[in-house]
Amino acid sequence: MQVQSMRPHKFVDGVNPNNLYLAASLRKILRQEGVRGLWRGNCATLVHRFPYCGVTFYANAALRNRLDEACWASRVPDLARGLAAGAGSGSLAVILCYPLDVVKTRLMAQTKREYYRGIFDALRTVRRDEGFRGWYRGLGVSLLTVVPSIALNFALYEEFFNMYSGAGVPSSVQSLVAGGSSGAAASAALFPMDLLRRQMQMVGIGGRPDMYANTFQAISHVFETGLRRHPRHQGSLISVMFGFREFFRGLVPELIKVVPYSAIMFSVHNHLVSAQSRKLGVEHCAGIALPRGKH
Repeated sequence: MQVQSMRPHKFVDGVNPNNLYLAASLRKILRQEGVRGLWRGNCATLVHRFPYCGVTFYANAALRNRLDEACWASRVPDLARGLAAGAGSGSLAVILCYPLDVVKTRLMAQTKREYYRGIFDALRTVRRDEGFRGWYRGLGVSLLTVVPSIALNFALYEEFFNMYSGAGVPSSVQSLVAGGSSGAAASAALFPMDLLRRQMQMVGIGGRPDMYANTFQAISHVFETGLRRHPRHQGSLISVMFGFREFFRGLVPELIKVVPYSAIMFSVHNHLVSAQSRKLGVEHCAGIALPRGKH
């Protein structure tokens, strides 16, 4: 749903993007591709997520411990240190795993015409059609999106974890709810940037001419798509609101995906770190293992 505005030539009525609603989109996928279509690109997602999450959590823990141990740490708010560690780990993970992210997006966007036959074929084909630049399509806007999103996710997770600590629930439930809450907040706050990121990754797909020369063209196109959908309000403040509303296309399915994903990810990480902390005799706080006396 995030990339529908990129296909104005396929708009049924010439104005409104296809697949406006989640339920209708699910029915269309099931009708045209079957149940298998709901998991299109899932293998690429797993291949991308394994190193991506590993780098993110490892780098975040290392950076956070380093920042907490610095001589000036007491003069910097805990939330600021969490944001800095999240931003650093997010930047590293995005840059290292970005070609897989581009491939994942393109494989998931394929429908009837399968231009890419798999992960390795997609990597080869993108390299052939677009050069090495194709592997890093939209990297700039991705860094502006993913880095603050990861930073917020980690920082808010710690805040929510501490906030829910007085609820009297088991640590596993506390971590689950805190992870879901932080994921929802970070995703909703930065969703317009994520929409632009996905669209920039789709530029040049299937060997087609570039639809956008830069991110500013993408912003203008998405905004104008929202304006054209409501011609009765042209020139009014309402039309401007509809233009901005277009940047939130697909937010509901994104939250449906992100909330359980973030909840499970942080909960599992918290459980594994807790088990390792007990084994090594170190303290554990909000999913981060810290040496005794440093916490």
